[in-house]
Amino acid sequence: MCGRYANFLTEQELVDAFEIAVIADEARIAPRYNIGPMQDTSIIVARKEAGRSLETARWGLVPSWAKDPAIGSRMFNARSETVAEKPSFRAAFAKRRCIVPASGYYEWKAGEDGKTPYFIHTEDGTPLAFAGLFEFWRDKALGDEAPWLATCSVVTTAARAAMQEIHDRQPVMLMPDEAAAWLDAGTSKDDLFAAIAAPAPELTWHAVDKAVGNIRNQGEQLVLPI
Repeated sequence: MCGRYANFLTEQELVDAFEIAVIADEARIAPRYNIGPMQDTSIIVARKEAGRSLETARWGLVPSWAKDPAIGSRMFNARSETVAEKPSFRAAFAKRRCIVPASGYYEWKAGEDGKTPYFIHTEDGTPLAFAGLFEFWRDKALGDEAPWLATCSVVTTAARAAMQEIHDRQPVMLMPDEAAAWLDAGTSKDDLFAAIAAPAPELTWHAVDKAVGNIRNQGEQLVLPI
């Protein structure tokens, strides 16, 4: 499970790390240290003519057939083991894949003093590329004039051995070649699953202040070791 993460990368860092060609006006989101489901966040998609584009989507995927967008509150993660078959995700897996850029993410570990949050990241600060899915939804009851809502989900997998002391699930984190395959509309299903199974970046983690548990809290202090 990945239900909270941080993206405090600058626009230039995003462009350099992910070879972004276009930044949509609405995607110019300030660095954030505490991103949760049902909030707008940044995604990277591949456009045929323009190349990689940084865009904005609400975190919590809403299938195009859904009657109520509130379903997105339960759709912020998509399990890699079932993503190709589950009705909520299979269309996006086939046609609408994205990268969710991140500086790191949070998980909570139970202990004698309750649950302690940990910030999980690369040791050298290299950005993480979460495998994501995106969809577009609008209220059909309002007709063709209804606005489109862009939403997304983070694909998860079983935690690698070193991570299991923190949590039994983790986001699918793609290396550059796998990220390129993930964004390519022509990638076969077998190659997509190979990208999911490929080695992930080496991670480190440290305990952080419990203030991160309040989604309203922001700031660099949330990722600092305690």
